Amino acid sequence: MKNILLLFISMSVFNTHNILAQISTHVYVNVPAENSAEFERLEIDYWSKIAKKGIDEGKMTGWGLLKTIGIDDVTHVIVNVFESIEQATNSGSVWDPSVIGMDAREISTVDLRKTIAVVNYQTEVQENYGEEPTNFTIFNYANPNNVAAFINENKTLWREVHKKSIGMSKRTSWGVHTRIHPQGNETYSSIWTRDGFKTLADAMNYLRYKENNPMQAMTKTSKMNKILPQGFKKSVIRETLHWEN
Repeated sequence: MKNILLLFISMSVFNTHNILAQISTHVYVNVPAENSAEFERLEIDYWSKIAKKGIDEGKMTGWGLLKTIGIDDVTHVIVNVFESIEQATNSGSVWDPSVIGMDAREISTVDLRKTIAVVNYQTEVQENYGEEPTNFTIFNYANPNNVAAFINENKTLWREVHKKSIGMSKRTSWGVHTRIHPQGNETYSSIWTRDGFKTLADAMNYLRYKENNPMQAMTKTSKMNKILPQGFKKSVIRETLHWEN
């Protein structure tokens, strides 16, 4: 996995520096249930330490391992965060196991998982609210018919709505990201957003249907029904198993 040059949100997903235009690379993998414990052990005990060495040396800004809640083809996501495209595209030297005195053959996870996709994203806007950690994150994937309009409305309307509704939503963090590579009609989504929560119950409560949802009154001027008429293609909750920054 670490042979991929561009590798994929404290126990806080994406609790990174608020630097706009930072780059995150998501490695989406499927790990069979019988391999899950060993895969997680190797990633947390070894690869996170290798990433931490790269962070300390200024070669990247964050690394995380996330696990999908429920049944999904993507069981885990590895996240690498960089402060720029230049830093991301020159990150190959980070993944040298010798920096922690290990041999790649001893800690390889290649035989434990199947890589489904490797996608590079750019952060357009993000917020962390208060001191509570983001242990569970809702990942929302979509293909708006106008990416610029989608980003603009999130910055000018939804950003303020989310700030004002923290008390009722219990959101701990939020962000909007655009896909850099790969692109095209055959790719799954052109953007993704994230809603972070301290507990799984908070995330589930946020997703469930609510009659007379108070947020509807706060977003009367929204044009999202035209920008994103089909809504999100998929929303999935993932738990942060480990995070380094």
